[in-house]
Amino acid sequence: MTLQNDFIELKDHNLWMGINSENEWVILDRNLPGNKNASRASDIYLIRCSDWTFFKDKYYNWNAPKYNWVIRYLHTLEGENQKNSEKIAFKILNEYISKKNEMKYEFIKTLHNSYLEKKGLSSRSIVKAKKWRASICWECHNSVDNSFDYECNSCGWIICSSCGACKKGGC
Repeated sequence: MTLQNDFIELKDHNLWMGINSENEWVILDRNLPGNKNASRASDIYLIRCSDWTFFKDKYYNWNAPKYNWVIRYLHTLEGENQKNSEKIAFKILNEYISKKNEMKYEFIKTLHNSYLEKKGLSSRSIVKAKKWRASICWECHNSVDNSFDYECNSCGWIICSSCGACKKGGC
């Protein structure tokens, strides 16, 4: 079996995994709303696998040599180095897949605070809603639903999981 076939699960989960010179192992989850419609000029949100935190980068930066796809990276290694790195990569990938749902909270928090930062506002905490509501995001016009999305702890508005907006103009 080849390395490519071994990592076919990445495509099944709509994931990209690789090495970044600053953050080591990273994952791009294309299923996260902020990454679904990423374009050349937009930000993408990647997961730093060493501490399971999100960070953003420009989409146009997401290529070699800054980011190296796991298969290409493993092909540059030989013998035990390749085997050990492959084991580490599989372990990380399986761990991410098992904790993917609980990481949604961290993603929405990162996306929301990134949005607030663009508006010149300070970071806010987010909470899960107690009473169901659904609406449309005033900024990007995507649907928001607090049975799925979180709310801003400061203003109580549903946070859009596509753009990170809460109350119009920020809270």
